[in-house]
Amino acid sequence: MQSTEIDKIIQVITDQVIKKLEAVTEDKILCRGENKTYPAQYLQKLSADYHLEFGTKQDSDAILLCLREATLTQLLAISNLNVVDSLTKQVISFLLAGKPIWIFDDAPKLSKYRHTTRFEVWRLLQRALERLNKFDIQFINSDEQLKEALVKLEKLTRPTQVKKKFITESVLRERLLNNENLVNSGELLTSLASDWFKQHQINMENR
Repeated sequence: MQSTEIDKIIQVITDQVIKKLEAVTEDKILCRGENKTYPAQYLQKLSADYHLEFGTKQDSDAILLCLREATLTQLLAISNLNVVDSLTKQVISFLLAGKPIWIFDDAPKLSKYRHTTRFEVWRLLQRALERLNKFDIQFINSDEQLKEALVKLEKLTRPTQVKKKFITESVLRERLLNNENLVNSGELLTSLASDWFKQHQINMENR
């Protein structure tokens, strides 16, 4: 078997290993409650790039918390960072960790309170919703809203990834003969290539 064929096999194997490692370290999204309560089309889009977990556990390493709904009383408590039940406790723990919250529902319609309550009370409700927005709590109830939220989440959680390429000893030897850079940005050396590279450095220093 020629060295070029061996190099190709090594590259294929390392690509498969990296792909498996990326799958293990896939970002998780915690959805409070059961999956059947969420819109199926939204879950399908989320699961394409993220690992979805369902439940009510408080301690989670998920990057995002999703809720199917939240009452106005709960939202008001969250806007003041007050824990009144398990849901508000979970939401506030995510907020304190700097993580976003998505609520798959429409934002509360405050217009119905405009003529039934005092102006100052209505204004306080408005300010509470404004604080939720500043807390990065988003209400999602359309494909467009989900699309915008996904773009924002991608920017927050996914730094620019540079695809790593493994370089073999034969490639290093060829680059040396052609007077090229031995190792470039985004490249990793195989074990044999690393040993050869270190030995080559020693030989250069002893000249």
